[in-house]
Amino acid sequence: MNIKQSTKETRVQKYSKLNERISIILARLYNGEILSMKELSTEFNINLRTIQRDINERLTKFPIKKDGDKFMLNWIENNDLNADDIAILEIIQEISKNQGAEFYKKANKLFNKLKTTQNPFYTKINIEDISDKLNYTILIENAIKHKNFIKITYNINTSYEIILKPLKILNFEGFWYLLALDNKKMKKYLLRKIENVEVLDKSFELSQEIEKSLDNAINVWFDIENEPFEVELFIEKNIANYFKVKPISKSQIIRKTYEDGSMDISVWITHYMEIFRIIKYWIPEMKVISPKWLDTKIKEDIKLYLGV
Repeated sequence: MNIKQSTKETRVQKYSKLNERISIILARLYNGEILSMKELSTEFNINLRTIQRDINERLTKFPIKKDGDKFMLNWIENNDLNADDIAILEIIQEISKNQGAEFYKKANKLFNKLKTTQNPFYTKINIEDISDKLNYTILIENAIKHKNFIKITYNINTSYEIILKPLKILNFEGFWYLLALDNKKMKKYLLRKIENVEVLDKSFELSQEIEKSLDNAINVWFDIENEPFEVELFIEKNIANYFKVKPISKSQIIRKTYEDGSMDISVWITHYMEIFRIIKYWIPEMKVISPKWLDTKIKEDIKLYLGV
């Protein structure tokens, strides 16, 4: 009797198909579809028990509601929402418009399930459209939640495969990144450059210190592996209120307030570029008090621009 041997190649192919199938099912659920297990087994050309195992074992972390053969995401009923809830949803719905037409189309279906009122809010936020990466983003999100390694293809300058510990999906200045550990080195990867995401059946542990470090990050220039250092800034009176209402980061402290309304503040950063462009943007209303080398670097850049 011939017994078909399982090779590494066949196992990889099988796992790749599983990831693709789960990704498609999740994307369709998040798009508001009601799915049938029998229909999916026919569509994917697999037996019904495999689809049932997908729903009952592999998707247990998602709020799935089953009704016989049918299943869907278990959305909040309208009567559970108060006025505050609806207002928050409307703001988030409006913000989703800025993430691309395809993303908004899918998100809008979800919001309409939760509320029926006309949205009175308007926002204009420039956020990168990653609608075409939604399937991969869902896989990465799931891997982060369960602390699973992932294998991706990264297309920047050249194309290469890499195995990572995914930590966070970040948005800085409108661009989406994956923060991940490559061996022991912390790196940031542009989501739009990621292809062929495969969630591996291997988990990792994560320090809580990473979460705390991210809280103080100002922009993508932060380096979680660097020791934070303090920057002191003088803020002129005409922009002081802006930085009281909208601090540069969570680490911002008002050190001194002057009679005319100007103030000294401090922030903690991990890389000088986190604050460098912010200071140059607000010149001359913002000045560096310390460290002196940062003040010198700003002045050198201004001289270079002026050609003096």
